[in-house]
Amino acid sequence: MPLAVLVACVLLLLVPGLVAAQTLDGGADWGYGRSTYNTSGDQTTNESFIQAYTLGYRSVLWDPRFLTYTGELTFNRNTLTFGPEEGKSQQTGFKASASLFPTRPFRGSLHASRGFGDQSGNLPDSTSARSGLALEPGAAPELRIERTEFGGNWQIASPSLPRIDVSYQESAATVAAGSLEALQRQNMLQAVVAHEGSHLSNTLRYQRNGFDNTASQAFRQSLSDLGYEFVARASDRTWGTVRAGRRTTYSLFDAPPQFTDIGVDGYHPPPGGEVDLYYAQATLSHQAKARGLSGDLNIGFDNERSESGRTAARLGSATARYQPFTGFTVHGTGTYGERGQEMNGARVRVLTRGVVSGAEYTLMTHVVRATAGYEGGRGWNVSDLGVEGTSRMQRGRFDAASDLLHIVQLSAGYERGQSRDDLLPFGNQWQERTHGAARTVLAPRIMIELTAEAAAIDRGVLPQIFRTRYRQEAATASYDLSRQRHLAFTVGRFANRATGGDDTNRYVGFAFNGTLIGQFHMTLTARREHTLSSASRLEQDGYYTIGVIDYRLRLFTFSIEHRYTDLSLSTAARIDPLTFTGNQILFRVGRRFGSAR
Repeated sequence: MPLAVLVACVLLLLVPGLVAAQTLDGGADWGYGRSTYNTSGDQTTNESFIQAYTLGYRSVLWDPRFLTYTGELTFNRNTLTFGPEEGKSQQTGFKASASLFPTRPFRGSLHASRGFGDQSGNLPDSTSARSGLALEPGAAPELRIERTEFGGNWQIASPSLPRIDVSYQESAATVAAGSLEALQRQNMLQAVVAHEGSHLSNTLRYQRNGFDNTASQAFRQSLSDLGYEFVARASDRTWGTVRAGRRTTYSLFDAPPQFTDIGVDGYHPPPGGEVDLYYAQATLSHQAKARGLSGDLNIGFDNERSESGRTAARLGSATARYQPFTGFTVHGTGTYGERGQEMNGARVRVLTRGVVSGAEYTLMTHVVRATAGYEGGRGWNVSDLGVEGTSRMQRGRFDAASDLLHIVQLSAGYERGQSRDDLLPFGNQWQERTHGAARTVLAPRIMIELTAEAAAIDRGVLPQIFRTRYRQEAATASYDLSRQRHLAFTVGRFANRATGGDDTNRYVGFAFNGTLIGQFHMTLTARREHTLSSASRLEQDGYYTIGVIDYRLRLFTFSIEHRYTDLSLSTAARIDPLTFTGNQILFRVGRRFGSAR
C-alpha cells in the first residue's frame, strides 16, 4: 500500500506539467504525377500517386528544465505505373527525441528513428544500399526496406570542471529479397575533453567516421583521428604549443564479379588502401609590439605510410620577423633535420639544411587595400648514400581590393611559386594562380557580380609528371522586381586540362522566385548546360526547366509542379547520340493541423 501511494503522488506531480505543455500536430499530403519520356524514339508514360501522413507529439516531463521529448509517426505510400508494369512502395516510420537538463551545464540529448516497409523490385531506385543487392538477371521480387538511426550527445560545460562534449551517431539501411540481404552502415563518434585556464590549456580530441556496405564490399571508408594540444602562456605575447596525434584513413573499392541490380551492368572498381599519419610538433612563439622583433622556434616529426609509399620528416626550424615601419615586415627562417621517402621499393633519406627569407608589405587606405609578398629559399641536402643535392624554392603573391565610392567592389590576386629538389621527386612542384572578382550595385535593386580564376600545377619529374590547367569564369545578375519578387541570371564556364584528360562545362541559367497575385507563389528555374570530357569520350548537352506554383488557403496548400528535360548524350561506345526528352507534371494537396494545451 505505501508503494502504491508513492506512485500515485509522483503521477500527481507529473500530470500538471504534462497537461500544460502538450502539443499535437501533423499533416497529410496527396500528390498525382504524370510523366512522358522519349528515349531515342521509344516513348514511355508514367503515372504516380503519392500519399504521406505525419502525426507529431511534443511534451515535457515534470518541468521543461528537466526533460523535453518529441515523437512523430509517419506513413508514406507511392504507386507508379510505367508502361504495362506497375510498382509500389510503402513505409511506416517513427521518430523520437529527448533533451535532459537542456538549460543546465550538464545536458544531454538522444534521438532515434526507424522506418520499415516494402518496395517492388521493378520500382526505379538508385540508392547505394539497393545497388549493393546482387539479384539474378530478370528477377523482380518484392524488397523489404528498413532504415534505422540512433544518436546522442552529452555535454559538461561547468567553469569548475573540464569541458566535455561527446556525441555518437549510427545509421543503417537494409534491403532484402528472400534470403538475399544488403546492409549499409554508417557511424560517427566525436569526443572533446578540454580545460582552459589563464596560463595553461589542454585539449584532447578524438573523431571516428565509418561507412560500410557489407553485402558487396563495393565501398568501405573510415577515418580515425586522435589529437592532443597543450598551450602554455607566459604572457599575452609569449606562449608555447605542443601538438601530437595520429590520423588513419582507410578506403576499399572492391567488389565481387557479380555486383549488379536490375537494369544495371556489372561494375568492378579498383581497390584502395590505408594511410597512417603520426605527427608531433612543439613551438615556442614571441609576438613583439609594433615595429619590434618576433620569433618562433619549432621542432616537428611526422611519419606517413601507405601501400604506395612512405614519407617521414624530423625537422627543427627557427623564424624571425621584424617590422621596421608600419605595414612592412621582413622575415627569415632556418631549417635543419632529416627527410625521407620510400616509393616502389626505393628508400631515400636526406639530411637537409635550408634558409628561407622574404618580405611583405601591406597598404591600407580609404579606397585600396593591397598586400604584396615574396620569399625565396635554398637548401643543401645529403642522402644516406652520400649523394649531394640542392633544393630551391620561391613564391610570390599579390592581392588587392577596392571599394570605389561604395558602388563597385573590386578584388584581384596573383600568386606563383616553384620548388626544385635534386633528391626527392615529390619536392618538385610549380604552381600559378590568378583570381579576380567585381561586384557592383547599379541601383538599389540591381546587382551584378563577376568572378574569374585560373590555376596551373605541375608536380613531379619527367616522365612521371602530373599537370593540370584550370579555368573558371562566372557572372551573376539579379534584379528585385519588388520586395517579394526576385529575378536572377547566371552564366559560367569551367575548363580543366590535366594529364589524364580534358573536361569542360558551360552553363547559362535563369531563376524567378516571388509572389504572383495574393497567395499565389511561383518558383521557376531554367538551365542550359554542355559538358565535354576527353578522358571518357563523353559529350552531353542538356536543357532543364522546373516550375512550381503554390497557393495557400488557410491550412491547405495546393501546388502544381512541371519539369522538362531535353538531353543529348554521346559516348565512345555509341555511333548515334542518345537523346532523351522528359515531361513531368505533379499536382499536390497538403493539409496541416495542430493543437496545444
